[in-house]
Amino acid sequence: MSSPIANKEKGAVKKALINFHQKASHNHRVDLLAKMIGAIIGKLFPNDNNIKCIDIGCGDMTIAENIKLKNNNTNWTCIDIYPLPEELQGEEKWEKYQEFDGEHIPFDDNHFKASVFCDVLHHIPGDLIMNVKEAARVSEYVIIKDHFEKSLYSRTMLQLMDIVGNWGYGVSIPERYFSRKRFEALVETCGLEIVEIHPEISLYEHNPLFNAILRPGWQFIAVLRKKV
Repeated sequence: MSSPIANKEKGAVKKALINFHQKASHNHRVDLLAKMIGAIIGKLFPNDNNIKCIDIGCGDMTIAENIKLKNNNTNWTCIDIYPLPEELQGEEKWEKYQEFDGEHIPFDDNHFKASVFCDVLHHIPGDLIMNVKEAARVSEYVIIKDHFEKSLYSRTMLQLMDIVGNWGYGVSIPERYFSRKRFEALVETCGLEIVEIHPEISLYEHNPLFNAILRPGWQFIAVLRKKV
């Protein structure tokens, strides 16, 4: 997700992209994804009054905060690779935030019920296997929202989306995205299984321009767990 602490030095072009993204897409998109992920968590743990969750690569933490509003029985820890700026330290919102090294999640095995990667894995330059395994180590379920590329066109459009949504914050733009086959291979290599997958998500019906050029099949949510 977009991260206000990823890059403190923002020129005019980056600020313009950030403002455009916020107005055109970000808030609506976050609300839809929070509803979907919150519904998944609620279905996984229907009788749990204290569902401990971790948002890995949390960015601005709006996914966790929106899910919390809809699922008050969830309690969130949010981690990312960026140090918390001094001016944000002490703010109540950021009390649930913790910096980590991008590989080792600093919690015990099965500390959480669910781990969430929301549009994070395709930005990770390092070991995806280690990141997913770490998420599975600390939680019962791993929920992944990411992209499927289907062609050169879809890859190019997804990169343009990332430029609009993330470049302004200093977040790297990936060269490739998951294919369905590559994602399934990652899951298998990590010793996990897909419990549930939503392979088509429509996020841009509110925006006629985005909806005309961006396909639902480029967005997916998958729920993973350790193989029994």
